[in-house]
Amino acid sequence: MKWIILIGDEALTLDLIKSIKHFGSVKSYDVSEDRYCVDYESDHIFYDYFEDMIDQYDESERKIIPFDNPQFVMMVYRTGVRVKEIVQQDNFLRGIYVDNDSGLIVPIEKFIKIGMPMES
Repeated sequence: MKWIILIGDEALTLDLIKSIKHFGSVKSYDVSEDRYCVDYESDHIFYDYFEDMIDQYDESERKIIPFDNPQFVMMVYRTGVRVKEIVQQDNFLRGIYVDNDSGLIVPIEKFIKIGMPMES
């Protein structure tokens, strides 16, 4: 499994993720208190909420993140194609940052503009 990390302010929660219509999904459900699954039959996306992930970032990375109390949701996937479809939906989150787990931490709008580089 591969992942990207969504970084936002206090409003970034699994409840916010759950409120997004994931076009093409067949069902979605809570796996646990901190894990939500969106099932597409042929694959699925897990959203894992981490409240204290900031400790995993070094000082230079922390300076990039503009939020006073950053919240983290890891988007776990098998293929990047599905992630790209979701992130480009008109109703997906904006005003957040994306960490592609390969050294890139950028606003989601820039992430989309530069072609969403990630492991696929």
